[in-house]
Amino acid sequence: MTEAKQQYRHWLAQSKRQPTDAIAWFNLGWWSAKVGLFAESVQAYEHALTLGIASPEEAMANIASVYSERLGQTAPAGQWLDRALLENPNYYPAIFKRAHIAEQVGDRDTACQYFEQAAALAPEDAYPVARWVEANLTLPPESPAIRSLRRFANNKDPDALMALARYEERAGRYDAAWEALVAANAVDQKAYPPWQALPLQSQLKSQLETIAGKQQTSGQPDSKALSSDLERPAQTAVFILGMFRTGSTLLEQLLAGHPRFAPLGESEFWPRQIHALGGGMVSPGRMPNAQQCDQLRKQWQGHLTERGSGTDAITTDKRPDNLFHMATIRAVLPEAKFIITERDWRDTLVSMLGTRLHPQHGYATSPEGIAQHVAFCREVADFWWENYPKSVYRVNYQALVTNPEKQLKSLLEWLGEAWHPGCLDFHALTNSVRTASVWQVREPITTSRQGRWRNYDGPLRAIFGDRLDSSEPPA
Repeated sequence: MTEAKQQYRHWLAQSKRQPTDAIAWFNLGWWSAKVGLFAESVQAYEHALTLGIASPEEAMANIASVYSERLGQTAPAGQWLDRALLENPNYYPAIFKRAHIAEQVGDRDTACQYFEQAAALAPEDAYPVARWVEANLTLPPESPAIRSLRRFANNKDPDALMALARYEERAGRYDAAWEALVAANAVDQKAYPPWQALPLQSQLKSQLETIAGKQQTSGQPDSKALSSDLERPAQTAVFILGMFRTGSTLLEQLLAGHPRFAPLGESEFWPRQIHALGGGMVSPGRMPNAQQCDQLRKQWQGHLTERGSGTDAITTDKRPDNLFHMATIRAVLPEAKFIITERDWRDTLVSMLGTRLHPQHGYATSPEGIAQHVAFCREVADFWWENYPKSVYRVNYQALVTNPEKQLKSLLEWLGEAWHPGCLDFHALTNSVRTASVWQVREPITTSRQGRWRNYDGPLRAIFGDRLDSSEPPA
């Protein structure tokens, strides 16, 4: 990030020295987005267009990316992509991004249309084919798309292998699906840095022990004192976190059906701050001092304003790995609420194996690593729930899908909000969803994915033996 800031300052200076240089403004737009200055990024790109930059479709597609990927605004993103395609109807990035936006809002037909176009323009790229197959539930086995997907899978492309696994599972061919999952994760295991669970766990446990020690000294287990004399913000923040693939997207969408809630999705605000504090996705950074807390608090308010979260809204920030950064978030926002989602470890494991995460999540490429990580996440959840019961709530996925109204009423009561029947119509929402559950949350709630692990009982039992029969994950 230091390099990004240096590059941003360089191009900011260039744009001031050469105010009519379209390329300087384009580069300023790119680096502004890199350092998190999204409104400034859009303005810089727009100025490059005003100055008549060559190949304007690239700037237009980049503006669309800022709107959709950073600001969660799919409507202006789509408009900019349509402009880009008027400039160049075969511009691959705009076509692919148009498909991606359709996917985000749950429009299967449009997503399939553009993913198919993207695949035709990039016949040697497995990714658009994989996304096309996942979006289209009616492709016959001998269709060109499936033949292409199998060709990429035979060449050990991990994206193709993951998509093939889901395709085979939909068809009930579980042995073939498992084989594809194993092959995909074997590729990533070789490419990712070695997973080092113990140092990261020790680092986080040390932080939690420090917090526990300070709590015993202060005698205030659920203090609401602010880090400074700043006023309490009008927006209430609710963080949905925990292990990946435990129903966090579903829960956020259920709450999004309530008129009082505004979903951010997987906001990148806190990961940026944790990185600046020396941490990572699964490792805590330095705890911010009082001055830094005040600064971060103001920046958070700016982020909510930029994302269009109204002052009366209860904002939900759904990023699972914020579980490892609750101490930092709570230091900045002591009034925040945290909802930890949990699920049967065996179903979580199977779902995780079928999801490609960032290389920092190296545990996700092996069944044993996932099981151990689930156990560790439960330890972390236990600490926060036991020590801060007024701030932390736990939601069980199985209970949620079995009786969503009952579970939501209890959660809303804890949050001080009334029940709203719109929560159960979550699948009709067209807000932006950018997670692996993008298609699942566009369907009514179902219990069909409970016990999914039983489809893979044989290979899982070969790994875990009788431990597979326990509801507690093997640590």
